[in-house]
Amino acid sequence: MLIIPNTNIKLIKSPLKLDNYNQITFTNATAQYNYFNSLPKLEVSGATYQRKDDVIRFPTHTELNDGYPTFENLLEYNYCMYQNDSYSNKWFYAFITDIKYQNDGVSYITIETDCFQSWQFNLEYKNSFIEREHVS
Repeated sequence: MLIIPNTNIKLIKSPLKLDNYNQITFTNATAQYNYFNSLPKLEVSGATYQRKDDVIRFPTHTELNDGYPTFENLLEYNYCMYQNDSYSNKWFYAFITDIKYQNDGVSYITIETDCFQSWQFNLEYKNSFIEREHVS
């Protein structure tokens, strides 16, 4: 069976931190996608299947203005979202934990899944006591 590389990857400059002390909630997946898609980002489409908590092989170049970012450009991004379009239309969200220069054509970006953003619309909240909460 031939599987056409059809994964979309977006590196994002996000206010979220890996410590998960603060998260952003959304009313639905469309609002979530629109928010993250509106942040500064680098995009690549047609990538091979992206595995959970694995390495993204992101195209880079050493020359400026050739259409690809440099390794130094990648260091500005701390978050990503990816969609394995051949299998599902679900977007997965992940923190960038490490970026390594491999060669002039590719850099390795290590990711760790942001479980809350990836699955917040599948959560079932049980009755609980809330002692304090944030108000507007």
